[in-house]
Amino acid sequence: MLALALALALALALALASTGCEEPTPPLQPLDPEFVRTMRPVIQDHLAATLNTRQSLPVRYGEVPGWELRYFCDVRIIEVTPMSAQGAYSVGVLAACEVYERVGTELVKGMFGEVGPWLVELDGPRVHSSINDPEGHEPEVWNKGWSKQATDEMYRLMSTKWADPAVAARRHFGLPADARVR
Repeated sequence: MLALALALALALALALASTGCEEPTPPLQPLDPEFVRTMRPVIQDHLAATLNTRQSLPVRYGEVPGWELRYFCDVRIIEVTPMSAQGAYSVGVLAACEVYERVGTELVKGMFGEVGPWLVELDGPRVHSSINDPEGHEPEVWNKGWSKQATDEMYRLMSTKWADPAVAARRHFGLPADARVR
């Protein structure tokens, strides 16, 4: 009887072990506040500049006198991973970028923008490269750049409130802080 009980207990233990019981995913490592404070504006400016030079702007951009259109981004740094070179980092960010244009003395919110993940490589205080779309890139590189915890955090942050890009847009276009947005 004891042998049967031990055999059943062993079979149950083996069955539970083979079902893929995993340890819970550990939380994300805390970010260095000084790193975030200094690198966030660098990354934001880089991503906005990247989007402003892409084909994503309307075909007629720059052809209409007085029509100034550009992206403005808010960035959330999610994960920072040191790379092999001294001072180099792979930074996983979530960016919300919106388009604004200046029409006379008013700011007009564009009809397009994007919220999405980016992998940014930093070489010291400069952006070395950035990708936001795994198409055309090796999927393994894209997937290796994100931990499970970072992916979970990214999805959680997508629906949170973002900084108002109209503030930066007014400043860029030289408009007063209370300029009307339409």
